[in-house]
Amino acid sequence: MPPVEDHEVHEKVRIDIDKPYGCHSRSGLANGYYAPDRVYRADGKTWDNVKVFIKNAMSTSCRSFYLWDTDPRCAGCTADKDIEYRDRMAVL
Repeated sequence: MPPVEDHEVHEKVRIDIDKPYGCHSRSGLANGYYAPDRVYRADGKTWDNVKVFIKNAMSTSCRSFYLWDTDPRCAGCTADKDIEYRDRMAVL
């Protein structure tokens, strides 16, 4: 295949430098969500109308430590910073 010709980014998909990332300081995360699950009976048939709760295990602290001080889109972010994670990654 021939290489793709380089071109300008279209204005509708360009992200302004002052627009913050979509984490929005990580406020308002739900505790989890309900998802359908399949339960098998002893006779091998399934009962599909069972809902199970999936707990949210996502970190609520920001782990983008390499962006905190340098990225203008992180300016003004009030999210808790995961300092312990940053320190763990520094020794790797």
